Amino acid sequence: MTSPISRRGIDVQAVRAHFPALARTHAGRPLVYLDGPAGTQLPTECIEAMVRYIETSNANHGGAFVTSIETDALLDEAHAAAADFLGAHEPQEIAFGANMTTITLAVSRALGRDLNAGDEIVLSRLDHDANVAPWLAMAEERGVRVRWLEVRAEDCTLDLDALESLIGERTRLVALGLASNAVGTLNDVGRVIEMAHAYGAHVFVDAVHAAPHVPIDVSSLRADYLVCSTYKFYAPHLGVLYGRRDLLERLRFFRVRPAGSALPGKLETGTPPFELLAGLLGTFAYLTALGRAYGDHPGGDRWSELHAAMAAIRAHEHGLTGPLLEGLASVPGLRVNGIIEPARFDERVPTVAFRIEGLQPRRIAEHLAGLGINVWDGDMYAIELIRSLGLDDVGGVVRVGLMHYNTLEEVDRLVEALRDLTQARG
Repeated sequence: MTSPISRRGIDVQAVRAHFPALARTHAGRPLVYLDGPAGTQLPTECIEAMVRYIETSNANHGGAFVTSIETDALLDEAHAAAADFLGAHEPQEIAFGANMTTITLAVSRALGRDLNAGDEIVLSRLDHDANVAPWLAMAEERGVRVRWLEVRAEDCTLDLDALESLIGERTRLVALGLASNAVGTLNDVGRVIEMAHAYGAHVFVDAVHAAPHVPIDVSSLRADYLVCSTYKFYAPHLGVLYGRRDLLERLRFFRVRPAGSALPGKLETGTPPFELLAGLLGTFAYLTALGRAYGDHPGGDRWSELHAAMAAIRAHEHGLTGPLLEGLASVPGLRVNGIIEPARFDERVPTVAFRIEGLQPRRIAEHLAGLGINVWDGDMYAIELIRSLGLDDVGGVVRVGLMHYNTLEEVDRLVEALRDLTQARG
């Protein structure tokens, strides 16, 4: 693999050479992928790993023959690599599922079996609905009281000072996102975990939107449960659950009898998508190469290389955030929802939501799409947040998401297109 970064920082053109989709054009110009928050593009290492598995080792696991033995090894290695990516103590603390939403629904049902009327859970208005609706359904079924952590509208951050009044002796669980998928806010989850643990409550962390942008270490974070989706960080469509082993062993999951009670099998219902797990390992190979080229751990262990890669990604994206927000500020009538001060960029990831006065978000997205610039519009499934901002009946927001394969030139194209749109409107 050609080294995609140098010790001076990511060489974005070398990185882009690993992503075949980035060569696509629209109307004679390169397509600009600013839609990463809904799913990133895949590196060649991932694509080739999937094809190689399908061509040579495609089989179910647990058999006595060679391709099944190879599939067993693939399954074990995927758990081990995901454990390294998240900083888990052991591979048995990792389980795979279809996506984060499906996993969260399963965990909420399992946790709900041990909750009773009068127990309390705390939810956040900032979260994706996948970390809200499953807990609301469980609470309604079990008679559990829901308490809400509110959002400060001025910068789309959580009012963590109010948490002291929400957590108490009856609190059993706090469900919270590490980063907002809609507006990019990074939450101080460590502070929440410390407060929850003081009352014996557990914390379920949605790290879907943080995983592509920041290093995650569940051990130092002291998370009880943490979920993410691999298709948000350059891999195929899979969900990943981390859970402390003692908690997972106690949970009573709904499962078929052959699954048994051992970890992680009791959490992973049905036959796994082995070809997707092969692709995930290909993505981890890409990321470890990124870490070896940039970090201080040449030839080191996989955990160090993966975390060095994510630190390099964080630094590159940080360098794009300033120009993006400066450019958006120059567009007449445009208002960003979220943190905009450069001194506070460490409190956000490079996902930016905005509106332009007098223009529907879908109209803006369609204009950009016609110019070959991919962005999203709507509520981003952050239903509680968009409602709290009063934007649920007016089309939500436009969302732009930067990844480590994006460039300053692409940021400039976006800003120019938005300026042209506002000028054409008169």
